Amino acid sequence: MNQFMYNAYDVMNYIRHPLRKTAQTVRSYLRGHPAFLGFGSARFIEGLSDMYERSTRESQKPEFNIDTVDVDGQSVKAYQTTVLKKPFCNLIRFTKENQQPEPKVLIISPISGHFATLQRDTVQRMLSKHEVYITDWLSMRDVPASEGDFDLDTYLTYLIDFMHCIGPNTHVIAVCQPAVQVMALAALMDEADDPCMPASIIPMGGPIDPRANKTQVNELAESHPLSWFERNFITYVPEGHIGAGRRVYPGFVQITAFINMNPDSHYRAHMQYLEDRILNNKAGIDRHTKFYDEYLSLLDMDAVYYLQTIEKIFQTYELPRGVMKYKGHTINLKAIRRCALLTVEGEKDDISAPGQSYAAHALCSNLPQEMHDHHLQPGVGHYGVFSGSKWRSHVAPKIEEFIRRFDKEIGSYYKNSAAKK
Repeated sequence: MNQFMYNAYDVMNYIRHPLRKTAQTVRSYLRGHPAFLGFGSARFIEGLSDMYERSTRESQKPEFNIDTVDVDGQSVKAYQTTVLKKPFCNLIRFTKENQQPEPKVLIISPISGHFATLQRDTVQRMLSKHEVYITDWLSMRDVPASEGDFDLDTYLTYLIDFMHCIGPNTHVIAVCQPAVQVMALAALMDEADDPCMPASIIPMGGPIDPRANKTQVNELAESHPLSWFERNFITYVPEGHIGAGRRVYPGFVQITAFINMNPDSHYRAHMQYLEDRILNNKAGIDRHTKFYDEYLSLLDMDAVYYLQTIEKIFQTYELPRGVMKYKGHTINLKAIRRCALLTVEGEKDDISAPGQSYAAHALCSNLPQEMHDHHLQPGVGHYGVFSGSKWRSHVAPKIEEFIRRFDKEIGSYYKNSAAKK
């Protein structure tokens, strides 16, 4: 384990500070003298300065900035409130002006590097017809070491607490990695006959059973022992940060790994950005800056949770093998009997490939057949499952229809079931 990795990163930030300030000064000067920006060479220099400043700034948590939402073609004011604060996560609620009773949706964002704001498009689209909650995880460098480690048991405890806070008849969407946790949540709460158990669960592009269709991510996890991940990726948060002394998988290491998975595409994206600057293509400039401001903002993951995820989800496949435990209690997916299940996958997903989420249906063998559903979205990769035009126009409507079908307040399934009784 490299104990000084974080210290080296902080030193590099200190060394780069004069260059970053120079880039900011050049950018500000050119933007303050529009006459210069009439020349393509000046716009190139401005773009280069902007690109350097953005790519070397310290990772900061972005804001959701959801002020309005489209409801049937009308722009309606949206409001964000924090309804529950916990050491590692805040539960955020989004509502609309004159909010009417609508199905409640909890979006479980992943702890896999990016902040919950990566699901901004997910929240905004679901808010048009729902009351929306989301897990807003903190960067572990901002959590005092005195709070203890964050592990899978803590994660599930938090989710149960959030379900109790929101109340009965809540539909749960899990984006990517927490697909495993949402399956465990449903099993535990259904088995316990908890009145706040999910009305439905919707795992999207998640590694419920990575054996179903292995990707580069799965092969990396399988090809190295757990000690290799600990030795190469784990370090201590140094003094000067709130979480000093905590072991973490730092965000700056994660972004390096993300970029190295597909360096050519990032190189092309930045070359295109400079070209858009020269040509003054404002649409392309805005698209690039919005994406990379979000993409380069990463949170630090707790080392215990990260290593448990590698081992239990990607190496030993505890959930699909039926041996995963929560506080010593075995999680049995056959206990899911009353919680409707919709799995969503992207045809071109190279992180959690098609089949990995779909595997949940066979594992929930005691759930009535009419409570199973699946959607495979053609033409989208991992991020397209929960963000972008196809998410908004194809995936979200499918989820909305499913939620309304199984909502206990308005759903036809439960009404028909009651009538039959």
